[in-house]
Amino acid sequence: MAGSATHKNAIWSGGKSMGNAWLRRVRGAGVLVVAILATAVHAGGQNPDGFNTPGGYNIVRSETTDYGVSLARVVFQCLEKNAWVTCTPKLGPYSDAGVPKLEGRIEQVSYKAEKAGSSGILLFRNYERVISEMGGQLVARMFGHNERSGKLRFLFLIPGAQKKWVLFETWGLSDGEMNLTVITSADVPNVLTAGELKSQLDTAGFATLNINFDTNKTLVRDEDKPALDQVRDLLVSSPSLRLSVDGHTDNVGGTAANKQLSQGRANAIVEYLKRSGIEASRLKPQGFGAEAPIADNRTEEGRGKNRRVELVKLP
Repeated sequence: MAGSATHKNAIWSGGKSMGNAWLRRVRGAGVLVVAILATAVHAGGQNPDGFNTPGGYNIVRSETTDYGVSLARVVFQCLEKNAWVTCTPKLGPYSDAGVPKLEGRIEQVSYKAEKAGSSGILLFRNYERVISEMGGQLVARMFGHNERSGKLRFLFLIPGAQKKWVLFETWGLSDGEMNLTVITSADVPNVLTAGELKSQLDTAGFATLNINFDTNKTLVRDEDKPALDQVRDLLVSSPSLRLSVDGHTDNVGGTAANKQLSQGRANAIVEYLKRSGIEASRLKPQGFGAEAPIADNRTEEGRGKNRRVELVKLP
């Protein structure tokens, strides 16, 4: 199946992104986000992928940026050899002045306590404990933070195939308010052009689409529509071309469920292309589940490669 794993003790829960902005700036209380791909403001509020709302708090605002750069705008100190020193590029993704610069999928949420007098330091300790149980650790803090007042800005790192940077902050906010920013490292999305797809189909007979689906979902995401629009352009420019749209999963989960999931995703892509004006007779959706792996399913990297959609040239 596709998607990221969750931890049994985590404050995480699932989420998805929407939106259609190309470049915009989003300002939180302490974070500037330069959005390179779609940004969505979620009606009703939505937690970052994996997080739950802390007990006694409500979501005030939430936002997801598919790919962007997050700047904390203030100097941070890094923990090096049990001592706090000004962060440098040698210690991680920081500027020479010690300002964190984090790139990837950015999820931001603002919370407000239901009752006055909520403790920022107590809430921080809870996040620190949970992130530690997930294998993460505290790596940096804002210069001049004040634990006594509960005005804090801390940066955690959760290692893995995709690093997660978690910025916790109550600094500069009213009592009972906190912000959480989760940056998941990711490569800049690579959309194959119609010409590149045609070249791969002509030489290899197939091409792999650079698209993703939410965990256990078959809905085509907004951020993947540009890639499918290139498939449409390819088919328009090659009127005799017929394609099999083949869905594949990793080996996590049941055989029947994976087969059904991969078929549903192939069907969704074909439906999108049909709505774009492509005749159904030129497309054949197929779901293979985990039957045709191209990498080792025993590793997360291998499972990620096996979760894919391929276009195969039909005679």
